[in-house]
Amino acid sequence: MCRFFVFAVAVLAATSVTAQVYAPPTDELTTVTVDFYLLNLDSVDEKSETFDADLYLEFEWDDSRLRHDGSEEQLFADAAVDEKLTTMWWPQIEYVNTSEPTITNQSLEIYPSGHVKYTVGLTTTFRTGLDLRRFPFDRQVLTVRLQSFLYDAARVALVPAAKPPGWDHDGTLEELRVTDVTVESRTTQLSGRDDRYSEFRGNIVVVRNWAFYLWTVFGPVVLIFLIACAVFLVPLEAFADRVSICLTALLACIATHFAISFNLPHVGYLTVIDRLFVCTYAFVALLVLASGIELLVCRDAVRRRRVNTAAAVMLPLAYLVVVAGFILR
Repeated sequence: MCRFFVFAVAVLAATSVTAQVYAPPTDELTTVTVDFYLLNLDSVDEKSETFDADLYLEFEWDDSRLRHDGSEEQLFADAAVDEKLTTMWWPQIEYVNTSEPTITNQSLEIYPSGHVKYTVGLTTTFRTGLDLRRFPFDRQVLTVRLQSFLYDAARVALVPAAKPPGWDHDGTLEELRVTDVTVESRTTQLSGRDDRYSEFRGNIVVVRNWAFYLWTVFGPVVLIFLIACAVFLVPLEAFADRVSICLTALLACIATHFAISFNLPHVGYLTVIDRLFVCTYAFVALLVLASGIELLVCRDAVRRRRVNTAAAVMLPLAYLVVVAGFILR
């Protein structure tokens, strides 16, 4: 009976200590500062709206229960970090917009004052919403979202560190150029729930290098249409030849569109490149329509020549203006 009583007291004491360790450092709001560093942007998949990135994240908070008499900080690395975190309180970080985060390396520093610094090297695929209406002249914001899994906004606040976020200017994609990295803290509410959580967001601002698409897509397609405008140099009596030229130009555009379609984002709206092809198809049809009007409506040679000259000048100019509008808007 005595042994059972001693064992019960030991269990209750251990439970009390565990509850005290796993409780937040204070009964009030605990502030956790987050430092964000983009090491490398590996890839961006427009079709699945995801991006791969290598990050360094540094979390800092104060816990007076971890004070010690040492002259230097206690340092833990890799597997020792996981073991230490099971015996102390930490904010239980959740990476919201990724399903399988891969931690490449980690370290934990506990200073004599009880200040804690938890550093994580992370590489994973993040989900993010992309607006590709301006593709390939688009600007995107790729977002990394962090929350506490256990503690709501009344218990834990994730706030940006005082120093600005950084990134490796040489570690980015050739197609996308990182122009800025920003961080912010906001309070989010789960859909259909009353729970509100503090959320840290790292925003990676990227701009696409559009020169490749300008020379490989826009240039050839515009050139195909301008060559098709040579129909107005063909005598109207050879109307079948005019239609043949327009049909050849149309097929060339369709072949170009099909060839690059595998590298274009599969979205339910028109991008700038899509508008280019739709516009080209429409203007090729206008070439045929203008020739038909010239043949059926204009009876005398003078009027036909005037309509032919007007169409030969106005249609190419209108096409170039519309395409320029797509690019510059």
